[in-house]
Amino acid sequence: MTTPGAVIVDAVAYAQAIEDAVKASAAYYAGGTSVLDDDAYDRLVRAIAAWEDENPEQVLPDSPTGKVAGGAVEGDVPHTRAMLSLDNVFSAEEFTAWTASLTRRVGHDITAFSVEPKLDGLAIAARYTRGRLTRLITRGDGTAGEDVSHAIGTVEGLPAELAEPVTVEVRGEVLMTTAQFEHANEVRTAHGGAPFANPRNAAAGTLRARERAYTVPMTFFGYGLLPLDDTEPAPAALLEESAHSDLMTRAAGYGVNTTATTAVPGVTARSVEEVLARVAEIAGLRASLPFGIDGIVVKADLAADQRAAGSGSRAPRWATAYKLPAVEKITRLLAVEWNVGRTGIIAPRAVLEPVEIDGSTITYATLHNPADITRRDLRLGDHVMVHRAGDISA
Repeated sequence: MTTPGAVIVDAVAYAQAIEDAVKASAAYYAGGTSVLDDDAYDRLVRAIAAWEDENPEQVLPDSPTGKVAGGAVEGDVPHTRAMLSLDNVFSAEEFTAWTASLTRRVGHDITAFSVEPKLDGLAIAARYTRGRLTRLITRGDGTAGEDVSHAIGTVEGLPAELAEPVTVEVRGEVLMTTAQFEHANEVRTAHGGAPFANPRNAAAGTLRARERAYTVPMTFFGYGLLPLDDTEPAPAALLEESAHSDLMTRAAGYGVNTTATTAVPGVTARSVEEVLARVAEIAGLRASLPFGIDGIVVKADLAADQRAAGSGSRAPRWATAYKLPAVEKITRLLAVEWNVGRTGIIAPRAVLEPVEIDGSTITYATLHNPADITRRDLRLGDHVMVHRAGDISA
């Protein structure tokens, strides 16, 4: 599926688009509520990029193009190495074009691709000193992030002590599984808070929260392993020269959680055809996974190929995210219908402004019960996040 871009017709519309994109990105990375869902944000940024390509002399400094996290977040803890975003492709044709570009950059065919699910969480760097977890840092603007070390001990899959006394940085994604998300909302509403909109919003808000009266668990999946400034020379050289797939095996050996423990483990593919077959496999398993994914990450597996391809200011040139159709969209609540079931239970149903999710047009959603409406403080005309998972829930 190719995500079409909106059309920006003039400089005024361009400036407004940038403002909308920066606000949406800030909400996305900080755990707030955005009026743009993932698909709408992608379309907006593609439209901004298209306008800038045609009007390079009018590019505004706040533009999200070319910036990590859309330029919306920052931090004060420097990263030892830039923690970049990923460029996206939306179809097999776009992916094939990307691989052709990568081949031209490195000067030969890529013979090994790493293929992993793109987890829908918050990227962090976990620093270990002689095997002990000492610091957690968000991605921030890619050069510096926010210290969230207060969350140490609440993130499953990120051990306080590694199996070996090594000094390394583990990079990965913090998220909430479906079960953790449901538990978090139970705890949050019991403490008088409004329920989280979705698992990613819950994970981002929880990771950054410092003064809550409660804690809820999250889960970590590692996707990177690199040396720190004070890593011993021999281990540092080994990490620098290792293929990505070997780094993930090493991280798992240290006791770090990786996708190897899931139904969609990372694999190594030898051709574009093998990559696309794995993309289809992961997409087919998506609905049954106990955590959210929004795509598949494809990387040149070999360290030499990564070095030859290099990186831009926003993203590495040796990796891309193959985005999947969104299973969540934002739309408006138009009305509530009340239906009486066979057992006499009254079940409310939301009437929605029609929205397309994963190839289906959605006009109704389950609201579970009247208490659910009260708990969410839903009102006619509200913007609501609609999630497709077998049935449709607002």
